[in-house]
Amino acid sequence: MSLIANLKNNFEAVLAAAPAKAPQNLGELVTLLETVCHTGLVRPDLPFYCNWYSEHVQRIHDQENQGMAKTRGKARRMWAEQSLIYQDLIVLLKDLAVKALECQANYLQEKTEELAELVDELDEALAEMEDWNLGQETRCLGCGWNGPTGHCPHCQLQVLKPVRRYSSEVNNYVALSPLQAQLFQGIKAVLEGQQDVRLLRLPLQQLQKGYQEALLEVQAQPHLEFAQVALATIPQALVGLEQIERVFTDHDAQHLEDGWATIFQANQAVVATIESQVALADAYDVICDQVSMSNQ
Repeated sequence: MSLIANLKNNFEAVLAAAPAKAPQNLGELVTLLETVCHTGLVRPDLPFYCNWYSEHVQRIHDQENQGMAKTRGKARRMWAEQSLIYQDLIVLLKDLAVKALECQANYLQEKTEELAELVDELDEALAEMEDWNLGQETRCLGCGWNGPTGHCPHCQLQVLKPVRRYSSEVNNYVALSPLQAQLFQGIKAVLEGQQDVRLLRLPLQQLQKGYQEALLEVQAQPHLEFAQVALATIPQALVGLEQIERVFTDHDAQHLEDGWATIFQANQAVVATIESQVALADAYDVICDQVSMSNQ
């Protein structure tokens, strides 16, 4: 009988009452290796797990590198450190996948400790990146540059504090007017680092004017159900525009998310009424020219 078969039989005989499950993450893989080092019983499926995680980590690294390689400033420095950890993990896991069943106990202990250290380092690096992403330090939303001036010299964009909280209604849809759609596309471009925030001034002004004109029209027909809904929701939408405008004073992109969420919520009530009273929709043309658009 082969060595692998003997190891498999021994393992199954000892742990038949409580067989170990497949490691669900790198931390559990480290725990599995530590158990092997302690008991001296090498699981025959250990090379498979090591190889699978080496390929999994490689895919994550490659995917992240596509975007992070284009960053600058602190984000780029943090990614450079992360990338080295990823690469060390990949090499170590591949080595274990080849040698796990035939290596000496001392070697396996050494590599297990090395893997545990790398996993801890990766956890710390990811936490640092998460703190940075959720922090309030201004940076270019295009490349992450966070130099001393208010504009990124590479992307020619106003630096902003990033969005830290997102609306819970990201999967909902609502009808938008052309003016609303224009503002939405502008906000999306700013948050994706494709457009300077200053270019939002014009669509903000145009939409504000549209709301004010619509408000005058519905005020002339306050007895109508649609008008009553509009009278309640247009002021809410105007508040949303005011929230968005705050980005020009404190350079915080959170105002874009919060302001748009306020406008989106106002639209939901209006559109529900429009759908039930299509004949009255023309009285509120800032809303009725429907464009299906998500608030994402």
